[in-house]
Amino acid sequence: MDRAYWDAMAADYDGEIFSVCENDTAGLITGHITHFGSPEHTAADLGCGVGKFTPLLAQSFGRVHACDLSPKLLAQARSACRKFKNVDFLQTDLGRVAHPFDPVDFVLCVNVLIMSGLDARMAALRAVTAQVKHGGHLLLVTPSTESMLYTQFRRIDWCLREGMDCDAAIRDSVPARGSVRDLHQGIRPIAGMPTKHHLREELMVLLRNHEMDVLSVEKLTYPWTTEFDDPPAWMESPLPWDWLVVARRK
Repeated sequence: MDRAYWDAMAADYDGEIFSVCENDTAGLITGHITHFGSPEHTAADLGCGVGKFTPLLAQSFGRVHACDLSPKLLAQARSACRKFKNVDFLQTDLGRVAHPFDPVDFVLCVNVLIMSGLDARMAALRAVTAQVKHGGHLLLVTPSTESMLYTQFRRIDWCLREGMDCDAAIRDSVPARGSVRDLHQGIRPIAGMPTKHHLREELMVLLRNHEMDVLSVEKLTYPWTTEFDDPPAWMESPLPWDWLVVARRK
């Protein structure tokens, strides 16, 4: 993972990085955190960024380990949680450095397993799942491949409604960057950064391969303004989404 990239994002994190926390208008993640929360349990916020969810974890669990690659992002997370005394902040690179704490009861991992490199992504997945104690739970959020392709369909549909012919509509919908090889792996740029998207079944297989029982897979939906500037009024549901997975370690 690229520490320099994330350090650079710290200067304008809210302006540069999509906030799952602020766009989870249905409160799905909040609901799961409060459901699994207990003052007797320990949680980890792996890839906590500036600490959007860390205060809620601190309110719900007896101890929280907030981890991120970037010391600059961790500094902002520490500031966001300054009133909580039960949060430890740790700089760590998932998949490269062993975590300095034992597996926990609950792990939150939001848009972390998105690196384009397969080796780095698999190493991070191993680290994330291993950090869940046996019988503990993982809440994982990741971009959806199905939603990515569906969004491209809606773009083509929009172009056709505007009077373009089919070839022009397809050309207009093709991303400026990326390759067929990337697309086959579910990798498409988000804000210029190659980003891994996952299929629902892909996530289920990956988690089963890492001793996790998948309990639920939900759509974490967002408004069309997260995909397009000034989307037309007729572009309503179904909405684009991320996958939200809850799994239990065997």
